[in-house]
Amino acid sequence: MMGLNPGRQLELVEPSGWIHVPLTDNHKKPTRTFMIQIAVLANHQNGRDTHMRQIKIYTPVEESSIGKFPRCTTIDFMMYRSIR
Repeated sequence: MMGLNPGRQLELVEPSGWIHVPLTDNHKKPTRTFMIQIAVLANHQNGRDTHMRQIKIYTPVEESSIGKFPRCTTIDFMMYRSIR
């Protein structure tokens, strides 16, 4: 695949439970990305399969554009300001 930059490589010894992997740069700013690829390069416990049962990715909260629109003041706008 073209354009994939290896961002972080992590080696775990006998992992169990949730593992927290921060995806920030040196200045503690979140990594901007469109795709995250997670690869298991080697199995543990004498070659038994590795299972990832759940992956959660959290992003920082950003201000939404909902509050940036002007208020509806005319009758024409007020008629269509809600969805039924």
